[in-house]
Amino acid sequence: MIQNLLDSFVNFIMTDVQDKKETKEQAVLVRIICCIFMVYYLVAGIAIAFIQHYYLGLLLVGAIGLLVVAFICTYENRTRTGLVLLNIILLVFSTLLALYVGFDMDFHLPIFLNILLIYFNKTEHMLWKRLYTFFICAYLMCMTQFCSFLDVARVPDGFARIFIQSLNMLAFSGCIGAIAYSYCTKFNQAEEKLRRINDNLERMANLDTLTGLSNRRHMNEHMDTLVAEYNRNGKIFTVAIGDVDFFKKVNDTYGHDTGDYVLSKLANQFRIYMHGKGHVARWGGEEFLFTFENMNIDKAYKCMDELRQRVSEIPMQFKEYDFQVTMTYGMEEFNDRLGVEATINRADEKLYKGKTGGRNRVVI
Repeated sequence: MIQNLLDSFVNFIMTDVQDKKETKEQAVLVRIICCIFMVYYLVAGIAIAFIQHYYLGLLLVGAIGLLVVAFICTYENRTRTGLVLLNIILLVFSTLLALYVGFDMDFHLPIFLNILLIYFNKTEHMLWKRLYTFFICAYLMCMTQFCSFLDVARVPDGFARIFIQSLNMLAFSGCIGAIAYSYCTKFNQAEEKLRRINDNLERMANLDTLTGLSNRRHMNEHMDTLVAEYNRNGKIFTVAIGDVDFFKKVNDTYGHDTGDYVLSKLANQFRIYMHGKGHVARWGGEEFLFTFENMNIDKAYKCMDELRQRVSEIPMQFKEYDFQVTMTYGMEEFNDRLGVEATINRADEKLYKGKTGGRNRVVI
């Protein structure tokens, strides 16, 4: 029962704003601060009444009413109004409490919160925020001097003084914690959003937009890693280049959108087949580059020929067209005497031999 009420209250506090110009974080922060000070002014009012400040205690009831108004504003697409009202309440009533109960009771501390709250408001110009900060600092300096000249009724030593000072510190610490948590949450969300954007940008930079496979740039980086592993651990790998047979004829006969469909469907088959065997990238046009990792050319040939057979059996169905395609491949095992570029060139030369020798074959 209590847990359900608590969950309902939290959900109520965390209700999002409808106005796109306002932020949920700011609205929630204003609500939390209002709730803290409603409880604070209620308890402080009772405590102050016990030390004969009856009228000031009643005045804090009015402060609670104004806090309710500021709280409601955040649900009426007027979060900025609620924030301004909250700033005024903290400034006015903290001043009254400091003047009539005693500056040494730390009633002035909530005024510092205004600086943090105003910086949380993204709609205000930075110049106004700086001027407001200067105003608050100057205001507190003047209050310090003014209160030192006043002969106010001090709170007697003992439990009342300890209770009020502890209450002030508790309320102030709670608000600081709430603001710090809001800042931290907002910062972490911004960092996470930036990280996702960077990941997406990196993925876009590494992937071919049509097929979703690695592009030429990313494959070159991957082969640099393979070469480093070869030099360090002797881990062998084999490179293969595949080219779609008569791809120009497919484009000329069925249209370029059909050609895009063919490349995408082949890429999906390559991605599935190469999982756990190595890597595949769109090398350019209708060419694909494969790296069979930890495989010599004989073992890689068996895999490549199996993939060649699967490709030739894939039914291509696009719009009203039904057809099939084949591919020709050239392969070369990497060694440190050749280097990557020469290895790829040799595989490309073998691909050309396969094209002139009848296509739909793997040449090693």
